[in-house]
Amino acid sequence: MKALHKFLIKSFIPPFLGAFMVTWFIFVMQFMWVWIDEFIGKGLDVLTIMQFLGLLSTTLVPIALPLGILFAAIMTYGNLGETSELTAVKSAGISMAKFSKPLLVFIIMISVGSFAFNNYVIPRAQLKATRLLYDIQNKKPVVAIKAGTFYKDIPNHTIYISKKDADDKTVHDIKIYDHTSGRGNDKVIIAKKGKIYVSDDKRYLIFELEDGWRYEEKTPKNIDEHEQIRLGFKYWKKVFDLSDFKMPKTDENYFKNMRDVMTFEQISEQIDTTKMNIARLSNSTKELFYPAIYVARNDTSKNTKNKFAKTSINNKDSFYKRIPDSLFGRVLTSAEVSARSIKSMLEVNKQNIKIHYINLTEHSIAIHKRFTLPTACILLFIIGAALGSIIRKGGLGMPFIIAITFFIIYYFMNTIGENIAKENVVSVPLGMWFPSVILAMIGIFLTIKANNDSPLMSKESYVKMIEKLRTFLKIKK
Repeated sequence: MKALHKFLIKSFIPPFLGAFMVTWFIFVMQFMWVWIDEFIGKGLDVLTIMQFLGLLSTTLVPIALPLGILFAAIMTYGNLGETSELTAVKSAGISMAKFSKPLLVFIIMISVGSFAFNNYVIPRAQLKATRLLYDIQNKKPVVAIKAGTFYKDIPNHTIYISKKDADDKTVHDIKIYDHTSGRGNDKVIIAKKGKIYVSDDKRYLIFELEDGWRYEEKTPKNIDEHEQIRLGFKYWKKVFDLSDFKMPKTDENYFKNMRDVMTFEQISEQIDTTKMNIARLSNSTKELFYPAIYVARNDTSKNTKNKFAKTSINNKDSFYKRIPDSLFGRVLTSAEVSARSIKSMLEVNKQNIKIHYINLTEHSIAIHKRFTLPTACILLFIIGAALGSIIRKGGLGMPFIIAITFFIIYYFMNTIGENIAKENVVSVPLGMWFPSVILAMIGIFLTIKANNDSPLMSKESYVKMIEKLRTFLKIKK
């Protein structure tokens, strides 16, 4: 029996690793095309791009793992069924559940490992990837001054080049507009020819200009006065500092409050904090609704001079009679101001409570997602094993189509469940776990059919069913 179990595990591991790596690579390429626009024109080195893709690839493991397990299970059991090895196992009196038990234990171990990976590795990788992406997005494009266009990426300067030679250094008809003073283009450099290049340390952009003029408008002392300085030159060296074009280094603590970079324990603490904030705001809101006024009274106690007692007013006519005519207008104005103030505070509290409830829902969804993924891996393995035993087809064709179909169904249900839970249409546990419940029901149904050697996926069985239906309809007619 141990030899049979080892044979099953050895048959499962190669297609599992192959399916997981292929699926994972496809998702990485897909996300790379999503972020490719952030890399273009930034002059990023290969190491930075590979670092970002490496960090991003770890966050795609939860998506690729269930699909890899499902595909490998269908392929493994399909191959065993196609070569009649599964039939031999059943003929020996070994049930599907007993035969698959060690492989199921292996999948459970992978699922537990995926929970630890999702809880500790992915948040750390997500934190670093978020910081790196933020730095990439805030990095200015590399200096790429094209002929016939105005280049404005260097702060407070605009550069125009009419023509650039094949060596990509020699330029003609150069115009450099300097507006650092804030008074427009009051400083202009014009040259017929020159060279443009970046220093070896990539820190400076250098223009070596020949045969040109430098114009500068001075600040006028009065309205009718205009003074301009013109300076001719045979050679002029203009240097621009490119320190702003370097990759910034943002502190990781800036992103630590993001939900995606938190562990299970940190999200649980956030849930407790959010519940405390909701309770605090609810109590402060209730205090605004006391149906009472404070009436001054004399207190003869030694400890206090004046106190205020809550006195409920049930009859507004008696309340009005207590107000002197000279103070009636002032009292009503004061009451109106107080009512408007209370209304404003209620609206603020309402919005704050609503925001806290949204955060509480999203925190709860993040907690449940840490557990639904490992559960989905186990359930998809059970479904894949049962389907492979029923279809009895190995190779890449049929298993791949069936695996993709079931994974799309699971992904679709999971997305719907998360969205309706986020919108509070249903409770968070119901929205997050109903796809797992449906997968469990499908797995139980398919496992029963596989144990009974049901021709569920046989074309001949459906042909016979259609023929029987036709015969029944003819007899009825």
